[in-house]
Amino acid sequence: MKEFGQVTDIDNRVATVKIRRNANCGSCTACGMGKDQNEKTFTINNDLGATPGDWVELDLDSGSLLKASAIVYLVPLLSLILGVVAGYILARHYFANAELFGALGGILLTALSFTIIRALDPVFSKNGEFSPKMITIVSQPTIGQTLKGENTSDKQ
Repeated sequence: MKEFGQVTDIDNRVATVKIRRNANCGSCTACGMGKDQNEKTFTINNDLGATPGDWVELDLDSGSLLKASAIVYLVPLLSLILGVVAGYILARHYFANAELFGALGGILLTALSFTIIRALDPVFSKNGEFSPKMITIVSQPTIGQTLKGENTSDKQ
């Protein structure tokens, strides 16, 4: 996934980059931008030495995007299924209400999976695998528009 953004701030070797929703985004939300949001700010390594006001091209590897999606969606889903099955098995072993134990087991393991994913978020963030990378500094006319909505395609 490639995106263009404007550097808004630099702190040591870390850049704050703001991107705008483009026509291809639809309601994807893969970058973390909600359906009702038009802008998203990322804090990423400034490997290219960009300065505030520069436009940069960002890239998030498709494989990383798929891994992140699997972690966020598949792990809780598998936890839900495992919790329901474990609840049913425990209930039958202890002659209890299987539906109730299945529902509680599913809810508990799903909540536990979200808690674990949330707790591991700093580890994932430090690794940087699931963060966009700055790949090139581009000129404003390539973008055609600043974040303030000014049309720059006519400027030289």
